[in-house]
Amino acid sequence: MELIQHTDVLVVGGGAAGIAAAVAAAEQGAEVTLLERNAFLGGKATAAEVGTVCGLYAYSRSVPSQYITKGFAKEFAEELQKKSGTVPLHNNEGLHYLPYNIEIFKQVCQQYLAHNHIPVHFNTVLDKVNITNGNITSVLINTSNSIIEYLPKTVIDCSGDAVISRSAMLSLIESEEYQAAAQIFTLQNIYEENEARLGMILMKALRSAIDEKKLADHFDRVYIVQGSLQHNKVSLKLGIPVRVTYQPGNLEEINRSARESVQVLADFLINNVPAFSKASIEHIAPEPGIRVGMRTKGKYVLTEQDILNCRKFPDAIANGSWPIEEWEQHKRVKMRYFNPDDHYQVPARCIQAETIQNLLMAGRNISATDAAIASARVMGTCLQTGYAAGCMAAGQALGIAEQDVIKSVQNRQL
Repeated sequence: MELIQHTDVLVVGGGAAGIAAAVAAAEQGAEVTLLERNAFLGGKATAAEVGTVCGLYAYSRSVPSQYITKGFAKEFAEELQKKSGTVPLHNNEGLHYLPYNIEIFKQVCQQYLAHNHIPVHFNTVLDKVNITNGNITSVLINTSNSIIEYLPKTVIDCSGDAVISRSAMLSLIESEEYQAAAQIFTLQNIYEENEARLGMILMKALRSAIDEKKLADHFDRVYIVQGSLQHNKVSLKLGIPVRVTYQPGNLEEINRSARESVQVLADFLINNVPAFSKASIEHIAPEPGIRVGMRTKGKYVLTEQDILNCRKFPDAIANGSWPIEEWEQHKRVKMRYFNPDDHYQVPARCIQAETIQNLLMAGRNISATDAAIASARVMGTCLQTGYAAGCMAAGQALGIAEQDVIKSVQNRQL
């Protein structure tokens, strides 16, 4: 049986950007509905168990960590930090990040939705998007027990891979090959209490094994998730030796390779490295981390030079403080930095679809080049673009002038 539902703002994706967008729209007085493809909230933060929130703090060698934003992103981070019992960490390059507990992240997301009375459909599959005269008129979805046709006034795509635009055959920013994927998993019963020392032990053991042909070359792309060594457990991030192309069957191949590689790595560590001799796999993140996907083309495309030159915009809606972080398929991570103690901005035009009047984007599928999204995809920026998109979508649905909404967003979080 097909149901027809009306809503002011339809948010697609319940990750960091989607939660921020839904909350922002609800705060403006709009009726909001959230769709999530998983059975839980958090997006990649929980499904891929990223483990740290980056992009919240200024790129600076000063301590303590200083927020680059205020408003919802800061409030969300402080609630997550308090409930997770963590503190911001930083490295020698001046990058600051917040470790978090995966289950707490889900709870904080749910807490915000409940407080703002925002309904959410889990296990949702997008079936069809209808467009008339440059506006989305309806979105057909399949849930676990019903088929629903939503008639929204505005839509915000926070899916991470432009599912609305892909379904509606809109203009996309695509690549022949996307950033390399990674799988995070947790080992228990670790005999080492110092995370930096464990990292050195791990790197040395893997390098020797690769040189001696005991492990394949891609095992040099193994990292400790920063701040994860606690209670004799540690989370590792493993590069997956399968290119991300989004061709049919590609994601299934990535999943299969990820599981196989995790088992090979765990077996090697347990059998060859004393610090891991009693270890076992506690769990594997539900899905691999796909860092970058297809993006909807917006009224403006954020560029590499915008980021490296720390460009500011009159219609800015977010501050970006993370460098360009590129994970190539056969190399370790490459970082490209702008000047310390500075930041770039994301303009509102990057979250407005080029050809569809009532479609906005937030999170990992804002309008940006491959290099630019390699910076802007981090959660601290996603929270900001999500909140801005929610405000702008609500403003459009409720008849509030766009410039007034942008000014309000700037006052709220910049």
